[in-house]
Amino acid sequence: MADAVLAAADKYGLERLKVMCERALCMDLSVENAAHTLFLADLHSAVQLKTQAMDFITARASEVFQTSTWKTVVDSYPHLVNEVCVSLASAQCPFLEPPLKRLKRS
Repeated sequence: MADAVLAAADKYGLERLKVMCERALCMDLSVENAAHTLFLADLHSAVQLKTQAMDFITARASEVFQTSTWKTVVDSYPHLVNEVCVSLASAQCPFLEPPLKRLKRS
């Protein structure tokens, strides 16, 4: 029910309720619902939920990619697939991130 309440909270600008829904959805993340949760988080600008869903998918990518919900995301939301790929690449190859600037020595 938290996903429906999240939509209403987002629509009516009820930030505290939105945070409560995000928290509930984070606690309920599973291989089966992770892709749908990522979609919901993106749709409703739920930053914390999106981060948690992205981290969950990154950690369990091989399992999540086998679900029918992930296949729906691939077909309908390519921008989310791109974000997951970037997250996976960063997790696998941390050297792909921009290098830190060197401090000038005097």
